[in-house]
Amino acid sequence: MTTVSPLQLKQWLFDGNEIALFDVREHGQYGAAHLFHAIPLPYSRLEIEVRRLAPNPKVRTVVYDSEGGGVSSKAAQHLRELGYQQVYQLSGGSRAWYKAGNELFAGVHVPSKAFGELVEQVRHTPHITAERLSTWQREGEPVVVLDGRPFDEYHKMNIPGGICCPNGELGYRIHDVVSDSSTPIVINCAGRTRSIIGAQTLVDLGIENPVYALENGTQGWYLADLELEHGSNKRYPETITPKQADEQRKAAWALASRHGVSLINTAKLAEWVSDQQRTLFVCDVRSPEEFAAASIPGAQSTPGGQLIQATDLYIGVRGARIVLFDDDGVRAPIVAAWLRQMGREVYVLSDSLADAIAEVELNKALAVPGALNLPELPSIAPSTLAARLINEDIALIDLRPSGEFIGGHIAGALWSTRPLVPDTIAGETRPIVLISHERSVASLTALEFTAHQIQSMQWMSDDIKEWREAGLPLTRLSDALTDEQRIDFLFFAHDRHAGNKAAARQYLDWEVGLLDQLDPLDLNRFRSAIQPQLRHDPSTLLVHSARPEPKAGGYAVNHSVSRLSTVLFDSADEMQSVRSRRDNERLLSYGARGNPTAFALEDLVSELEGGYRTKLFSTGLAAITHMFMAYLRPGDHLLITEGTYAPARRVAQQLLAPFGIEVSYFPADGRDIERHLRDNTRMVYAEVPSSLLFEFADLPAIAALCRGKSILLAVDNTWGSGYLYRPLTLGADISVMALTKYIAGHSDVLMGSVCTTEQAWSALSQLSDTVGATVSPDDAYLVLRGARTLAPRLETHQRHGLEIARWLATRPEVARVYHPALSEHPGHELWKRDFSGANGLLTFAFAEAANIDLNAFIGALQLFGLGASWGGFESLVSIADVGEREGSDTAGPFLRLHIGLESPAALIDDLIQGFMAGIRY
Repeated sequence: MTTVSPLQLKQWLFDGNEIALFDVREHGQYGAAHLFHAIPLPYSRLEIEVRRLAPNPKVRTVVYDSEGGGVSSKAAQHLRELGYQQVYQLSGGSRAWYKAGNELFAGVHVPSKAFGELVEQVRHTPHITAERLSTWQREGEPVVVLDGRPFDEYHKMNIPGGICCPNGELGYRIHDVVSDSSTPIVINCAGRTRSIIGAQTLVDLGIENPVYALENGTQGWYLADLELEHGSNKRYPETITPKQADEQRKAAWALASRHGVSLINTAKLAEWVSDQQRTLFVCDVRSPEEFAAASIPGAQSTPGGQLIQATDLYIGVRGARIVLFDDDGVRAPIVAAWLRQMGREVYVLSDSLADAIAEVELNKALAVPGALNLPELPSIAPSTLAARLINEDIALIDLRPSGEFIGGHIAGALWSTRPLVPDTIAGETRPIVLISHERSVASLTALEFTAHQIQSMQWMSDDIKEWREAGLPLTRLSDALTDEQRIDFLFFAHDRHAGNKAAARQYLDWEVGLLDQLDPLDLNRFRSAIQPQLRHDPSTLLVHSARPEPKAGGYAVNHSVSRLSTVLFDSADEMQSVRSRRDNERLLSYGARGNPTAFALEDLVSELEGGYRTKLFSTGLAAITHMFMAYLRPGDHLLITEGTYAPARRVAQQLLAPFGIEVSYFPADGRDIERHLRDNTRMVYAEVPSSLLFEFADLPAIAALCRGKSILLAVDNTWGSGYLYRPLTLGADISVMALTKYIAGHSDVLMGSVCTTEQAWSALSQLSDTVGATVSPDDAYLVLRGARTLAPRLETHQRHGLEIARWLATRPEVARVYHPALSEHPGHELWKRDFSGANGLLTFAFAEAANIDLNAFIGALQLFGLGASWGGFESLVSIADVGEREGSDTAGPFLRLHIGLESPAALIDDLIQGFMAGIRY
C-alpha cells in the first residue's frame, strides 16, 4: 500500500499541482473532525460519486480515515481497480495529521464558510440585526427580504415576508424583484455564509439600493424570539426585463474582469475535454429546472449559489480547471468571480449554450476506464418478502440513513452501512435482503459479503407506503441505535433548527470561530484574493495607496517631508498615554520610533506585499540583519538558500555564527530541502529567484513544510519588489526587500523593508524599537516618490530585458542566458505560476571557446555602467561571482546585466562593441 505522511501531504496541498483529498469515512465521522481541504467521499458511496468528483484517473489522489486502517485501505484498492493511477493512503489517518500539529475541523463545507467569514471581515459587508429588521417591518418601513437559499430550504422556514431568490440568481433577477433603487435589500440564509456572500454580491455589482446581510440568518431571528414563517412559496419572477438583462450583463462582466476571470470558447473547451493531463469540471450554474430542460451532455448541475456555498460537493480536485456556463451572460461571471476569490482556476464559456450543446460532449471524456463489477441483485417486492417472512428466517439489512431507520423500520431488520456490514453480518447464514433507496448502494455494499452470501441476496426499495400495504410489520424505536453506531449522522448542532437555542448559538459561534482555526497559509491566500479591488491591481495601488487624507479646502497629492526628533504633547496625561500604547500601536512619540513620511511608506509596502505591518531600515542589508536578530537566538539553526545575496551570507558567517547560531545552506532550487532541516531549525531564509542565476524554489511547498514544523519562512523579495511576487500570500511569514532597487528606482537612495504576517510581527517590532531603527523622512519621501511609477518602469524593464535576453541567446559567444521568462530557463513553470512578470535583470555565461577578456568587454561598453546594485533607470553590468554555490553547473565566466530604460537597439549596439573588443578566438 502506497502511503503519504502528514508532512508530505501538506506540501502536496500547496505545491500548485492537482490533488484530490478524500475523506472516505461516513458523513457523521467526517463532520466531527476532518482536514480543511478534504472532500467527503463516504465509502458507502465511493464508486458512485468518485467519477464525478475526480473525473481524471491520472490525478494524484489521497484517501484517509481516522487511523489509516481498514476503510481507507479498501477505498484505495477499489480506486485502483477503477483505474485511478496515483492513489495514496494518509499514513495514520486524521489522527496522525492532528498529532503532526495540524488542525481538524468540525462541520461541513468548511472552506466555503471560512471564506464567507473572511469576506465579511475584509470587505466590511453591511449587516443588520434581526431586531432592527423586525422593527422596520413592524413600523411599515419599505424593505425587501431575499432568502439566498434554494427553495427547499426556504420552504421549511423563512423570515416573514421573505422571497426565495438563491444567491446564484441574485445578480440576474434583482432588478425584477426590486423595482426601485432606494428600497433597502436584506439578504438572509439560515446562518451566516450565504447572507454575507449574497449581500456582498449586490454591493460588488454596484446596486444603488442599501444592501444588508441579516446577521445570523433565520437562526438569529429565532434567537431574538421572533417568529419564522413555514411553508412559504414566494419566489422570484421567472421573466427577465430585456433592458435590465443588458445592464446586468455589463455589471457581471465588470465584476468578473476585476477578479481576473477569463472567457473561453467551445473550441477551447473541446480541447480541454481531450486533455488527459488536467482535470476539468464543467458546471451549469443555472437553476436545476433549467439544467433538466437542456444542458451540455455530461455537465454537472451546480446552481451558482450552492457552488459557492458547498464547493466541496461538486469540485473534488484542488487545482483543477473549472468552466462555468449559463444562457444569459450574468450568472456564470458572478459565480466565477467568487470562485476566483476562493483560489480556483475558473473560466466562463463565451459561446451560446445551444452551440455548446451541439459541439461538446463530456460523457466519454469524463469516463474513468476501470469497470464497476457490481453484483446484480434481483429485487424482491414487499408483498413477496412479507409472505416469505411467515415461513422463512431472513436477515434484513437496512441501508437507509440511520435517522430514517429510527423513524420506522421493518421489525427484526438490522441497520448497517457499507463499512459496518462485515461486523453486522459476521457469521450470518440466512438469506439476506438489503434495503436501500438506490439499488447501486446495495450493490456496492454487497461487495463486502462473501460470494456464497451474494448468491441468494436480494434488494428491496425503501418505499414505506408499499411496506405498509404489504402488511410488513413496522416498528419505531428512538433507542434502536446508539449514537456511536450512527456514523452516518452528524450530531454537531443537528437540532439548531428544531427549537434548540443552545445548538443554534453553538453553530453560529463555530462559523465565526473558523478563522481562528485556519492555517495561516490558507488564511493569507484567501485574504489576498478577496481584498478590495485596489489590492488586485498593484499599479493602481501604487498610485493611490498611502496618500494624504482628503481635507476641506484642498490638500497635497504627496505626503510632506516630516523632519523631527522631539514630539510635543498637550499634557503629561497625553504623553503617558501615547508611551504606554506605542509598543502595540504605531503612534508618533519620538523621532527614533518613526516619522509620518516613513509611516506612509510602511503602509504602502504593507499593501504591496499583502502583509500585516512593515518596518523600514537604512539599507536592504540592514533589514536582513535586523530580521535575523529579531527571530534567532543562540542554539537556533538558520537554513539559508545557496543562491542568497552574498552580503547576507557574510552576515550569517561573521555575525550570527560567532553568537552560537548554526548556519547551513540548501540548494537554491529548494530540492531536498527537508533533508537539510534539523530539530533546532528556527528559520528558513529563501531568495526567490536566487541572486545571479535566478533559480526558483517552490515557495508554497516550502511554506507547507515549514508550517508543519513551526519553522519561520523568510524570503528576500527584492527581485519581485512586491509588484511581481508576493511571498506572504504564498505562505511566507516574513518578506524582506531592498527598496533601494526597483521601488525607489532612481539610484539615489538606500533603504530596506521587512514586512510580516500578524503572527510574526511582534518580535520584529520590539527589536526595531529597542535599537532605535528608523529612516530619514527625506529618504522615505524619495522612495515613496519612486514607488508611484514602479509599475510602468517595471513593465519597460521587463520588455527591454526580455528582448536583450533573446538576442543574447542567438550569439555564438554565449553559452547560456539566465532569464526566467525564457521557456528553457530552469524554473520557468514556477515563474509562470507564482509571478506576474519579470524585471530587467539577466545573467549570461560566455562560451568556453570565446576566450573572453572581461576587462576589454566591459571597457568597450558606453551605455552600460559598471557598478553595484540594480533597479535604477540606467543599464548596468557587473561580473557575477557564483563560486559559493555547491553542486551547481556554474561554469563561466558570467556577466550580470541590468537592462534599464534605454532603447534596446542602442543597448544591443553597445553590447556588440563589447563582444568585438572582448572576444579572442
